[in-house]
Order: sequence, then C-alpha cells, then structure tokens
Amino acid sequence: MSGKNKHHTHKHNKNTLSKNIIKPERDISVITKSAIKIAEKLHASAIITFLEILPEISTRIPVLVFTGRKLAMVNQFSRYIDDGDKTLYEKMEDRIQSEVKNISDASVIAFINNLLETEGLVVGIISMKDNDSIIVYDLSTNEIIKQLEECTERADVRVIKAILNISLEIATEGREGKMFGTAFIIGDSDEVMRRSHQLVLNPFEGQPEENCDIVNPESWETVKSFAQLDGVFVVSEHGQIKAAGRYLDINAKDIPLEKGLGGRHASAAAITRDTETIAITVSSSGGVIRVFKDALEIIKIESDIMVQ
Repeated sequence: MSGKNKHHTHKHNKNTLSKNIIKPERDISVITKSAIKIAEKLHASAIITFLEILPEISTRIPVLVFTGRKLAMVNQFSRYIDDGDKTLYEKMEDRIQSEVKNISDASVIAFINNLLETEGLVVGIISMKDNDSIIVYDLSTNEIIKQLEECTERADVRVIKAILNISLEIATEGREGKMFGTAFIIGDSDEVMRRSHQLVLNPFEGQPEENCDIVNPESWETVKSFAQLDGVFVVSEHGQIKAAGRYLDINAKDIPLEKGLGGRHASAAAITRDTETIAITVSSSGGVIRVFKDALEIIKIESDIMVQ
C-alpha cells in the first residue's frame, strides 16, 4: 500500500472517531439546586429565571419564571463572542453586564406586579447557549425601583403600579391585534383638568366611583378599551380616573425628548413641569413605557419580558 493511501486511511478513521463522540447533555437541575441553596442561605426575596424548561423545585423561596428575552440574550452573547477586537476579559464583562441587566429588568416587572419588595437579594438563573449562570442581585441597587419610589411623593404607589401594569399589557398585547400608544397623567388632577379640554365625550364622567378606580383590576379592561382614544387619561393621586380622551393645553417647547418621540410624549412631559404630576406613556411602536417627572424622562421600561 502506498504512503498516500495510508495517509488517506488514517484521516478517514480520525473523522469517523470524531463523529462518534457524543457530547453529554447538560443537567440544568444541578445549577438549579445550587441556586436554591444559595438563595436559602442568603434569605433571598426570590429566585428569578429565564429557563424555558424548569426542573422540579422544592423551596420556600418564591420562584419567578420570565419569558421573552432568551433569544435576544443568545444573539447578544454570540455577538460578543464573535467580536475579535475585544479581549476575553471584555467579552466576559459584557456578558455579565447583559445578564445582570436582564435580572434587573425582571426585578422591576416583579416589583410592579407586587411580587417583590424594594430591598433584599434576588438569585437569578440564566441559561445561554452552552453556558449557565447564577447571579446574586441586590434590589437596593435597582435605579428604576428607586425612581418609582420617589414618584410616590406625587401619587400613591398602588396607583403607579396599577398604571404600569396596564401599560405593560397595552404594550405587549395591544387591542384586538392592533398596537397603539397612550398616556396617563397622575396626580394634581384638578389643575390638570384646568389645563386641558375634552377631545371626545368623557367616558368616565358620572360613573360610580368603583368603576373609576384604576387600582381595581376589574376596571383595567375598560381602561385598555378607552386607551385607544386620542388624548390622555387624567388620574388623581389616589387612583380615581377623572377623564379619558383629554387634550393637554400646554406649551411643550424646549422639552428635552429622545429623538423620534411625538406630541403625546412632549405634552405629557411638559405637564409634569408645570404641575405636581407624573406622566406614564406607552409608545405605539416598540411598546416602550416611559415615566416623566419635572419634564424629564426618569424611567424607561422595555416591554419585552413578562412574568409567567
């Protein structure tokens, strides 16, 4: 047999062997059990995970499962790995920051849904491609939760959370498959009413108080239905809906806004400059929720993750 044929035979055998190597499947229960041990040892407020399939869990600590961002996380991680200009340290730093951001954003959604308090630790479980991570996250470092707490100077926290919940549903579901934007002006409602006028007949005028209570989840479907009207909602600091379809008579000149935002955002921001209010807006495209106070955007929430 010639040397050439020997070389060819050897190469063929090597390929055959490599094809027969079976990569062992990852047992996600190992990392889940480790996360539970860490959470219990630290007396964590909750365990947050983006796992699509969750192993059976036995723990006294609440387990919050989120969906919606996994594909984006995988794509983002792939981009970091493919970036040859970055050092390994920079790539790992980017990955860690990305994971922490996801746990941070999930914590905000959980807080809005009354599933988390403002303090304590959260243990996050994230699975990306062939890599799993456990993250310990301090809720007291969450800037969005801090800003929401500061908004309680102008409105009841229950009112703010209720409107953010409605806003998240509008941003993710729309109405009958149609996406739309809206805005809520909260607090100092008598002054806001003086500085605005009706575009259409006010659907909340003359209604019983219980039908106008935005904190009551039974009113949310009605609110979402009227959110399609042009104009804004006016809501008292205690949660009474004073009007929908309201046009703000406000000078919105020189309001610092992100490029691409329209008149609804400008007028909503402007009214918070001239009154003791906060404004919550939902973008018609992208489903981004923004909170304005003193004419400034203080909070921006992406609606691409939801608790199951």
